[in-house]
Amino acid sequence: MMRESLGHDEYGSANPFDPDELAHLNAMGPVVGSGNDFEKYAVAVIIVFGALIIGGLMAASLSFGHRNGFLFALGGATSAWISGNALLLDRPRIYALFVGIAAVMLIASTITLVT
Repeated sequence: MMRESLGHDEYGSANPFDPDELAHLNAMGPVVGSGNDFEKYAVAVIIVFGALIIGGLMAASLSFGHRNGFLFALGGATSAWISGNALLLDRPRIYALFVGIAAVMLIASTITLVT
């Protein structure tokens, strides 16, 4: 078991009974979540891919009657959703794989829509 710094408890907070330490409250000790903010990035991936890009491609494909473009966009949405979950579960290689799959399917949807 690691010993705490003099005047600090196990959470890095200053001893409330020592008024000299109050200026350094939480200045030392472990930082919660430092370097591991995958949740924020996963939520950003889910929102950006799902709501804005893929939703727009699906709507455009439906309005122009391109079934293949809609199905490619749906596959891209599913891949992007899975990649967000892979990032939440701290699986960066699976995340990269599904982001790549989503990008390829969304490019295919765009090409189907344009041609």
